[in-house]
Amino acid sequence: MNDDVSQNLVVFRIKGLPEPVLASAPTQAEDAVEQAWASIRQQHKVRGSAVLAVYSEWQPSAADQKFMAKNFRKAECTYSFARPGPGEWDRAFAEARTAMAEAEQRKSAEEILPVLWSASSPRAGLLDALPHRPLVPGKLSVALAVVSRTPEGKIGMHHITRHQQEEMGAPLEKLLDVGFSSLVRGLKFEVRSSGEDVLVSLARENQLAASALALPDLHAQLTPHLGTGDLIVGLPCPDEMYVAREGSGLADTVREQVLSSPYETTELVPSVLRLGSGGLELLAERSGSAESRG
Repeated sequence: MNDDVSQNLVVFRIKGLPEPVLASAPTQAEDAVEQAWASIRQQHKVRGSAVLAVYSEWQPSAADQKFMAKNFRKAECTYSFARPGPGEWDRAFAEARTAMAEAEQRKSAEEILPVLWSASSPRAGLLDALPHRPLVPGKLSVALAVVSRTPEGKIGMHHITRHQQEEMGAPLEKLLDVGFSSLVRGLKFEVRSSGEDVLVSLARENQLAASALALPDLHAQLTPHLGTGDLIVGLPCPDEMYVAREGSGLADTVREQVLSSPYETTELVPSVLRLGSGGLELLAERSGSAESRG
């Protein structure tokens, strides 16, 4: 959100452009959205008919609403702050600053984290509304959520939707980088040995340790403990990850633990994967009391 209340941030989602684009104009201007669009049109050489959605931090004026109805006929238009009447701007700006300060205070206790989604999950239909990246195409993806502790000490989670991403004005890759940075803070690797077999477990105080599967350098981080060969990764729930060398006795144990996991399926179905230097392969998922192979 824009800190300068005197400037109205306007975000456009445009057909053919991979990410939302944004511009600003004086908040009190009757044609703030039109000014912002003129800047975007000049910069990107696009037509109004290509605009799919518009987010204006401040409610557009009657003149801007008429302009948008004429030029962005199919676009969804949203805003955060109501436009005040004549002589009410000082009050509106003060209220907006207070709201922004409170939002920042809440954010200080929040973090953006990656969340794993199984295509076989009963909730998988919701993924269409979320920006996400495939990890195993057609089978497993990673999206993002804002996670915080509730006053009762529980973990609260709000998935980031495509609309919210537009409001943030940030590309998916940047948000994933933020999520990965938050995830690795507090991520702990515990190494256990049983003869020649080695088991690495990942845990995290604020949960979602299984999301480490999406880290670009996970295989490299595990190599010092497990060698350079293929690994078997077990995800019995979103908060736990177990890794062993493929072919080892502990790999069979990991598989058994996952497929018998009592975890109630939400976004992630308990899964067994192969992780190598070339990427991921889904081997099995828990399905009731039986496994279904990928």
